[in-house]
This record gives sequence, C-alpha cells and structure tokens, in this order.
Amino acid sequence: MRCNRFFRFAACLALSALTATAAEEEKEEGISGEVEIPVSIGQVLKGMRLPHYDKNKPDKLSLRFNADSAERTSETEFNFRGLRIEVFEESPDQAALEVVLNDAVFDRTTNKLKSIDRAKIKGEQFEIIGRQLEFDAKTRNSRLQGPVFMTITDLDKPTNP
Repeated sequence: MRCNRFFRFAACLALSALTATAAEEEKEEGISGEVEIPVSIGQVLKGMRLPHYDKNKPDKLSLRFNADSAERTSETEFNFRGLRIEVFEESPDQAALEVVLNDAVFDRTTNKLKSIDRAKIKGEQFEIIGRQLEFDAKTRNSRLQGPVFMTITDLDKPTNP
C-alpha cells in the first residue's frame, strides 16, 4: 500500500495537464486541466500554494504544491525554491505522502521535474532521502539518485499489501 502511494504520487505529479498531448485531449473533452502558474517570465512569486483536483472528481483534492518561491525563467521552465508537494488520498486535511525538494526545476519541453539538491519523500511509516530526484512526466518514471537512505518506522503496525 505504501509503495502504491509513491507510484500514485509519480502518476499524479505527471499532471497530465502539463503535457501537451493530455492537454489537447482534455480540451477536446471540455475539461480544463491546464495548470498555469500566474507568473510572468522573470517574475518571482513568493508563497505559492497551488491545489490540483482529481479530474474525474473535481471536488477531490489530489495534490497541493507549496513553494517558498516560484520563478518562470522562460516560456517552458519554472524554478522552485522550498517546493513541498502533498499527496492526498482519503482526507484533504491530512496528506498521505509528502515530497520535499529544496530547489527544483520543471521543464515543460522535456516534461521533467528535477531537484537540484536533496530530495525527501515522507509517508506515514517511511522516509526516503536522496541526493537528487528526477521525474519524467511522459514516461511517468522517477529516479532517486544516491546516496539514498530509507527509514522505516512503526514496523509493528500492520500494513495493507
């Protein structure tokens, strides 16, 4: 179950709205999934908080992006400082998973989110820390580069397989 949360995060992080193909499909279906960060090129937005709702259940919060600052460096590239991504499953009050990236870059051309330095993934019973995280929104694959450390807590509690 806990691994599924990480894969769910990876799938959600893709934000199909950020990919050109998915955006075109959503426009054809009449669904606006385009995620626009209200920042002009070169402008810095401080204290960004951007919710993302499940496209099949528009009232269900699935992700929330929080950043100390977001800067649009070009038409296709965004820089984030203090990026914290919360993944919600059951309740919008309690995140099931949290990804913390001190400095990250998202390139809409390559559809890759890359952390510049340390990345942390934290769930209810685990924490994974790596040197760098890269997520490819096209293939929905992610890679956490080392050294990687994983801490598992509460092993006495039963988990769903």
